[in-house]
Amino acid sequence: MTARPSTMEVMEVLLRRSSFVEAFAEGQKDKRTLVEELSCSRSTVDRSIRELETLGVAECVDGKYCLTPFGEMARTAFADFEERLDQWFRFAPFLQWLPHDELGLDVELLADADLYLPEPGDPWAMVNRHVTVAAQASEMRLVLPLTGLHAHRVIRERIVDAGAQATVVTTSEVVHTYQSDDAYAPLTEEMAETERYALYQYDDPVPCFVGLLDGTVQIGVDDGGEPKALVEGESPALREWAEATIDEFERAATPVVTAAEPVEH
Repeated sequence: MTARPSTMEVMEVLLRRSSFVEAFAEGQKDKRTLVEELSCSRSTVDRSIRELETLGVAECVDGKYCLTPFGEMARTAFADFEERLDQWFRFAPFLQWLPHDELGLDVELLADADLYLPEPGDPWAMVNRHVTVAAQASEMRLVLPLTGLHAHRVIRERIVDAGAQATVVTTSEVVHTYQSDDAYAPLTEEMAETERYALYQYDDPVPCFVGLLDGTVQIGVDDGGEPKALVEGESPALREWAEATIDEFERAATPVVTAAEPVEH
């Protein structure tokens, strides 16, 4: 009985003979057609087909070669794996700072998301992107591990001047800054007076920034207060995750400023 090939053997051949696998996926091909289409020698064709047949990926039917049912499934699974791996590599600068255990964010939810990283001459590109979106938002729900005066001013402008609504869940340190710092306190008071601003104190550390600004989700990660990356997306699945995550933080927090009309969610 022929020994069953290992998963690694199949994956290695699918990668190394990918041009043949894709050619067979288009339909049955004879050896002469493969030589012409793939611009390779007859010996390369013979060797490749032999490897694919040995692993049960390809077979000969009436003198032409095609994928077996197993080959079709293996090709699809391998393509899915390559796509996911590419996605992980793309978001690696974000994922390395993300506290997975605390947030339960499935990386597949980020498939259509945009990634913002520090740029030469603009190390705060992530913060600037957040402020840009906040400056246009009518409804905001934010979980903040830290704060910045620029963002606080923009949120104040949206609430006081543009009639926006906002709910902010943040740490006791940030709440203290909002209420006691001479630069922040007047802005906080103005927002509170509108009754469209709610502030919650979360007594444990906030692992990262999670924001829902109208239909846009933002997730920001930092290292010791230094922003490292921001992900932004609008897919329904990502919004559902953001809403559930913010709800959880809000339920565990203590109201400091209560809005007359909380942000709808």
